[in-house]
Amino acid sequence: MTDTTLEEIGRPVIYAVDYLDTVGLEAPPNRHGQSIRAWIRSLEGIQKEGVTLSGLTGRAWRFASDEGAHLGGRNVAPNPLSFVGVGMAASFMTELLALASQRKITLENPVLVVENFYYRDGSFPRGTMVSSAMSPEVSLDCQSTASAEETRQLIMDAIAAAPVNGLVRDEKISLFSLTHNGVLIDPVKVAAIPGDALADPGDLIAELGPTADANRHQPLAEITLSEEDMARRIAAEPEPAPALDGSKILLHLRTICRVRPDGTYECLREQYKECSSSWVFIVDDRPDAGSAIAPDAGSYFAIGLAFCFMTQIGRYSHMAKLPVNAYRVVQDLYFTQGGASGGSGQGGTSDPVETHVYMDTGIEDDTAREVMRIAEATCFLHALCRDRAKMKIRRDPIAT
Repeated sequence: MTDTTLEEIGRPVIYAVDYLDTVGLEAPPNRHGQSIRAWIRSLEGIQKEGVTLSGLTGRAWRFASDEGAHLGGRNVAPNPLSFVGVGMAASFMTELLALASQRKITLENPVLVVENFYYRDGSFPRGTMVSSAMSPEVSLDCQSTASAEETRQLIMDAIAAAPVNGLVRDEKISLFSLTHNGVLIDPVKVAAIPGDALADPGDLIAELGPTADANRHQPLAEITLSEEDMARRIAAEPEPAPALDGSKILLHLRTICRVRPDGTYECLREQYKECSSSWVFIVDDRPDAGSAIAPDAGSYFAIGLAFCFMTQIGRYSHMAKLPVNAYRVVQDLYFTQGGASGGSGQGGTSDPVETHVYMDTGIEDDTAREVMRIAEATCFLHALCRDRAKMKIRRDPIAT
């Protein structure tokens, strides 16, 4: 990994980038209507930065990720789970608004809330830990011209229409390639991507700068409550999360999505356990992608998934004291467009996640394979794809 830190880079957490073609970066083929490629590189410690490029919108965005003190981070950027929670909430909101318009239902000041729950069993140091995802819970608070039952059906149909639901609803076993010290090897311990791996992009993210107008709409992500203040708040309030038995450790994140006057979304992410700082994000899922001021829902989801997998590579390598010097991934997601917003009237679907991993190490090939196996097994977000998680709709909106 590079010794560069996010503090040294000194740029906003999220900003638009351009000219990816000049460094050889391009979107994946369009299989189902929406494809997103993410390039991620490791920085110092547990920090990472990545770039997404949407084949649908043509827009590219740079993101940064860090962790809180409980994972040895410095909390200068959101954790990976934040981005996925935001992507899910925004994707559901986009389909909700499109369906409401088609059904001539008025939703006044809609507030959509998504709660994600994750847990782990086993031992990380012994390599037996497995992460799992529980069923996300969704609620909607608004004044509506529809009845309570009509509104509930509207939420259910919006979730079904959302592209990200194709990964969450069905059992999707992620696919991988592994290039170790410049040589493509069979990953063996995880499902392999058919055919050749994509070329290693190296450290090209470092060569990409912001667009000329990238600072016009900043900040696109900022802390609203410190980790310490969130801990004090949780200590004073009962945690709104289910309890798990035995050795399972629960993570609970809540994302609150509101529509701004310009049609973009403001998403507040709060994490109750393990506690972390609260962040607010701007999402732009408006149809005119050319004038987008912030990343779309799919790009948020894609970058969070890649960041989480990268975190597990770094954590296990550090814990096992393995000389993993640098690691990078190129990740492809293949979604449909939204069933309502895209006009198909169909449910959202997707292919399994495809991740190309590149490691520069001083370890043997079999050890590199084991690092990747453990990273996949312990990644909460690959678990979200791997586990069949049926969405739950709360009858009573969450007070926000």
